[in-house]
Amino acid sequence: MTKHQGEVIFDVVVPGSDRQHLADFSEGTEDPNPIHVDEAFAQAAGFPTVLQQGPMTTAHFARLLAAEVGQDRLRWLDVTFTAPVYPGEDLRIKAVVTGVEGDIVTCALTAEKSDGTSTARAEAGFEA
Repeated sequence: MTKHQGEVIFDVVVPGSDRQHLADFSEGTEDPNPIHVDEAFAQAAGFPTVLQQGPMTTAHFARLLAAEVGQDRLRWLDVTFTAPVYPGEDLRIKAVVTGVEGDIVTCALTAEKSDGTSTARAEAGFEA
């Protein structure tokens, strides 16, 4: 699998999750934070509604990378969250090769809302 710096690995839109999906994700990951399921709690914390879990975006990054390069080749994924994601908000998720050194390919990943707001950025490495 030959990759070159600047090559786009994928650029896709992932449909937004509904509240039930957020509740199911919280239950499945044993995430006790009410900000993901309790409207009043989220509003008291200064948000207009509940928030999608950050690990859900991480899961999108990992799933898309694994599908493209093979899960056995993925070596690391380091994610930073930059803005909240609310129920129903689609995310444009993109991965671009940033370097090739020996048999390791590094890439930058981004997640953006439809208005261009960056919600997460990441770096990943995988075997070529």
